[in-house]
Amino acid sequence: MKYALFSIFFTLFLCTGCDSFFTGDRDPGDIPITFTDLSKGADCGYEVTIDKDIWRVNYLAFYLSKPELKVEGRWIPLKFVPNKWQSTDIAFMAFHQACEGPQNNEHIVLDANEALLKRATELRFNMGLDFDENHAPRVAQVPPLDKPTMFQSTRAGHNFFRLELQNTRQPTTIWSFLLASGGCNADSDNEVPTRCDYPNRVTVDLPMAQNVSTLNLKASLQQILFRVNLKAVAECNMAHDHDKSCEKVMRNLTERRWIHWDAPEKVYLKS
Repeated sequence: MKYALFSIFFTLFLCTGCDSFFTGDRDPGDIPITFTDLSKGADCGYEVTIDKDIWRVNYLAFYLSKPELKVEGRWIPLKFVPNKWQSTDIAFMAFHQACEGPQNNEHIVLDANEALLKRATELRFNMGLDFDENHAPRVAQVPPLDKPTMFQSTRAGHNFFRLELQNTRQPTTIWSFLLASGGCNADSDNEVPTRCDYPNRVTVDLPMAQNVSTLNLKASLQQILFRVNLKAVAECNMAHDHDKSCEKVMRNLTERRWIHWDAPEKVYLKS
């Protein structure tokens, strides 16, 4: 018995450098996203500090589509692994539940093997949906597009990104941001438009180094809300006319480094 236990511990010692031992059942394309500036508050809610105010995160979710890897200078389209949060083409990400439960999805699961990921120099997504998917009538929506909280109307389509914050010191003060296509030219909310003047899709670019097998992403809500006046208006809905302060969120999503790999740049990013 003593020798058997010694053999087991010796094997574990030898495996301390093995990725497969510590990553368990996690597949190569399984990439968790962690918002590092969220802290657990009351009733399983998250809180974030913005300009010295503490805000409860009532809702934080977004859609990702069109995953692609750049390998040897060429973009290779990928698919998501289907599950209750993903179809092959669309992933729904949700982060507003601080406790373990069915409301959150913090993992992107790509249909990509380790050999392909190790050769990649960039990963990118759209935070948004294709026109036809975005403006499909409610009766035609299939998972993960069947979220009532992410749908505005057939004309405006879905919220690509939705955020709702509540001030903890002044609970009646609520601020929300809805990223959706704007200027969609239908005669009513129930009609499918022929075009939208402002598609408002955001490209998420993530440069990578080669020969990295375990991928993890970190995100920052504070970077998304950098220098945004949360008390200027109660709602920023990009599908409709909106206050000028709302444009700052759009610029932060496209210009600031709000999401990145969790290792030092020398590990993940090309020089």
